[in-house]
Amino acid sequence: MEKQVDVLVIGSGIGGMCAGAYLAHKGYKTLVVEALPRIGGHCSTIEYKGIKCTTGVVGPGLGGPLEELFHEVGAEFNVRPCGTPHYLINGRVVELPPRGGLRALLSAATGDEKEIEGLLKAFSKAIDWADPPEALSMREWLLQHSRNKSVLDVFQTMTAATAIVSIDRISAKGFFQFLRQHRGFRQWGVCPEGSIALPKALGKVITEREGEIWTSSPALRIHSEDGVVKGATISKEGREVNVGASVVLSNCGPRRTVDLVGRENLGKEYIEELGKLTPAHAIIIHIKSDALLFDLDHLLISGARRLIAVFQLTMVCPELAPEGTHYIVAAGDPVGSLGPSEAAHEIDLCLKEMRDLFPGFESHGEILMTGVYHEGWPAMFSIAGEAMTQRTPIVNLYAVGDGFNAEAGMTAMAGAAGSGVAAGKDAAMRLELGKRRKRDS
Repeated sequence: MEKQVDVLVIGSGIGGMCAGAYLAHKGYKTLVVEALPRIGGHCSTIEYKGIKCTTGVVGPGLGGPLEELFHEVGAEFNVRPCGTPHYLINGRVVELPPRGGLRALLSAATGDEKEIEGLLKAFSKAIDWADPPEALSMREWLLQHSRNKSVLDVFQTMTAATAIVSIDRISAKGFFQFLRQHRGFRQWGVCPEGSIALPKALGKVITEREGEIWTSSPALRIHSEDGVVKGATISKEGREVNVGASVVLSNCGPRRTVDLVGRENLGKEYIEELGKLTPAHAIIIHIKSDALLFDLDHLLISGARRLIAVFQLTMVCPELAPEGTHYIVAAGDPVGSLGPSEAAHEIDLCLKEMRDLFPGFESHGEILMTGVYHEGWPAMFSIAGEAMTQRTPIVNLYAVGDGFNAEAGMTAMAGAAGSGVAAGKDAAMRLELGKRRKRDS
């Protein structure tokens, strides 16, 4: 069976859906194929015991590349803003002010004004003037300015909750690149219909413009000829479908993309660069409760053994749970390779801290499920500071998602969305150039 399209997107994560919606909006016939029975990847929703549980994304950032893309293609961006961030530091809840947030956090962590001023000065220089050395971790950079454990704990929480990586694993250069990229859209929100509402809205753009979305349809092989992509073989309803395409965008991660293309077709240098990407691990615990555990929609926790944040999503969107119940997500900051025994230990540490910090958790909370993100399904395929272009060695084959950010510092959902948009724009330019050449020949 044969099918011909302009654009084939393999994988329906937010990067692939952004690219697909952009290109469909520009008038190109687009097909998205997804191995799972639902779209969205990490930005999806599973209904369990009446709760709309996220598959990874707690909520998107506001004002960044994702929201901009939605407005450009005419997709509905149904996201309800969350409240002001609060940190739990040394047993005290600190509200992050609109301005001077870092000073407020440091003041709660230490009373040493000289130390605070030194850190603020060094921070300002690193953001606005010169990046720290490449080989310096964020912890090593901080230790040049403070040995105070509470100060280190604040930065650990800040980094883990936003960039999804510890201060030991991220370079100082990567951390400040991340801050520069993301400080323009600090607010975030929650989707009343669950995170899957976002890829669904982009999918509507695709299907309304004569495109298609195939779920439960894994890609088997990506085809190329003389170094140019030609399409892919897709398994659909038990049959192999050969899909011809002028452009192919892979949103299924570095390892899976290599498997589909073949190592021999990508070249040693490209494979080596992919191998340098650092996956981000994470643990998320989904909780159903008949009472709120605290009076905020989210709380970032400093100084805990593993727990870094707790989100009470139904305070923002009660539609996520049946009336009278609450949907709470606790995020952990794990270490190690996260094999089965390590993951179980990390989850136990998170749950112990939930009981210690929130006395109502034991009597009111019910654990629905735990999400462990590692190996072939990490929280992110690369951490902030690591960047690979969306273009692969195969002409007109793009790799998109959080592992492929042309701009160093972009990461997580914003990075994945930006990656898809950048690839989509580049692909549209090349498709238009191809049309002109045909007309002129």
